[in-house]
Amino acid sequence: MALKLRDEFGGIAHLPSCHSMGCGNCDPFDNIADALPERFNAGDTVICVMAAGIVFRILAPHLKSKQDDPAVLVIDEEGGHVIPLLGGHAAGANALAEKIASFLGTHAVITTSSDVQGLVAPDEVARRLDAAVADPVDLRRVTALLVDGRPVCIEALEDPHIDGYDWVSYGGDSSGYEGRLLVTFLAGNNNDRADEEVSTARLIPRTVTAGIGCKRGAAGEQIVAAIMDSCAGAGIDPRAVGMLASIDIKKDEAGLEAAAEQLGTRLKFYAARDLAATGRPGNDFVESKVGTPAVCEPAALLASGEGAGLILEKTKHGPVTVALAVPSARQPEAPDTDDDAAAIDSGTIMVVGTGAGTEPLLTAQAGEAIRDADVIFGYRTYTGQLRKIFPDKMYMDGSMGAEVERCREALDLAAAGKKVVMVSSGDPGVYGMAGPVLEMADGVPVSIIPGVTAAHIAAAKLGAPLMNDYIILSLSDLLTPRDVVLSRAEAAAASDMVICLYNPTSRKRQPLFEEICALIVRYRSAVTPVGWVRDAGGPDEESAIIDLIDLVRQKIDMRTIVIVGNSSTEVIRGRMVTRRGYERKGS
Repeated sequence: MALKLRDEFGGIAHLPSCHSMGCGNCDPFDNIADALPERFNAGDTVICVMAAGIVFRILAPHLKSKQDDPAVLVIDEEGGHVIPLLGGHAAGANALAEKIASFLGTHAVITTSSDVQGLVAPDEVARRLDAAVADPVDLRRVTALLVDGRPVCIEALEDPHIDGYDWVSYGGDSSGYEGRLLVTFLAGNNNDRADEEVSTARLIPRTVTAGIGCKRGAAGEQIVAAIMDSCAGAGIDPRAVGMLASIDIKKDEAGLEAAAEQLGTRLKFYAARDLAATGRPGNDFVESKVGTPAVCEPAALLASGEGAGLILEKTKHGPVTVALAVPSARQPEAPDTDDDAAAIDSGTIMVVGTGAGTEPLLTAQAGEAIRDADVIFGYRTYTGQLRKIFPDKMYMDGSMGAEVERCREALDLAAAGKKVVMVSSGDPGVYGMAGPVLEMADGVPVSIIPGVTAAHIAAAKLGAPLMNDYIILSLSDLLTPRDVVLSRAEAAAASDMVICLYNPTSRKRQPLFEEICALIVRYRSAVTPVGWVRDAGGPDEESAIIDLIDLVRQKIDMRTIVIVGNSSTEVIRGRMVTRRGYERKGS
């Protein structure tokens, strides 16, 4: 299992007595009590193929904090369970567990409250933004509000300009919210929008680049001190510095490497001609020495990308000069007065039916919509199925019962210009998400992409039971009153049409299912053919054809589709067929 995971996800496999297995491509260990803490304390993501208790007992003395501890996951030897133990959000253990589970064809055991409720946890937001947490205590307070069902908002004082995550509200208004995640690279004492009424946790995106010029032999401590002083002078939190940039002749400067390592930043170097091409002013002496009149300002701008701006011009600190730059903020496009053009430029939301959630039963149109989407929303069971087919997409998933919240979030993203897909199993217009999205959409273009509904998948498995008129009926009384479900079931039974039952029963609704079975028997022969299919179209599909009188004794659940035949339904060579009348027409 360890070698299988290593080959798929990279890294090093640490195995006891490894070489005795004839494997020379991993790192053996003699004592797990020494080897496991060594990798953990080095900050490595650790996947343990062993009992969870072993991992707990060995690592307990080495735990530091949620922000410092690396991701630790446990997998049993058969690959039946993938369990993130530590670093679920901050270190990405939950997301990695989902990927591993998808690869192994099993389930990730996610226990963090926010995930169970279908919420994006604040520390997961920090991880996605590659942002530092200003105060872990503040973050815990906001997280507690979120999982307690209190309103929490995310907003940014500056546009963080993080590709793929422009769902963070730029500016925004925290009135009406009890908690707030504030994304800003400003130092805490510059946060003039903090107040006592809204519990605020500050996230610091690492979007600032420090351009560095230094004399030969400048020490790492001197460079770090210069960056700290520069940030203080500009009112920037030094944890926002995510990159150091300089001229390429400084690649061998040990001080720069030491500074980058201490700050946990990347290093980038540019040729003199590229720095000079920016046109930043400097002096002739510098140009005579290195081939460009300026180093720190143009290096900071080049590393921050096209359209970047300086937030601190060159400042001198002994042997070191520093300039600070940030990427250009995304500017909203001017509104188009032509309504049609505006509709084209705005985002869209497509409600897509995924059939049984398997690639063979996913239509070409549905697959194209998913491949083209920026973000995919859905119940976590359905997004989990899609992750196996489209592993590189961005998913926003949640629990059953949070459909309205998902619709609202998906529509907000679409209104902000994103291509959003909301997925439903089967067909989105059959007990799916097409209705809620259309009800809530206000000016956002909505497209409905049909899918193969469970009734048709089940019918194909059973034979041809839907050859004539049929009724699809849900027995769930969660959204439809119980007396309405019963009256519709009786009307269906009396109609002599084939009945296809969705959501037939659950632990709480077994009495209702038994009552409906008895009701149907009053109108139809006890030997009327009935077919049931569990997990229709999926890898664990089961089915049977029985008599109506036996239906109530079957092991039917929410994942089962039940098709009750009519007076024209027969079992022909083991297949369920509803005659349409062709035999009466003759040849």
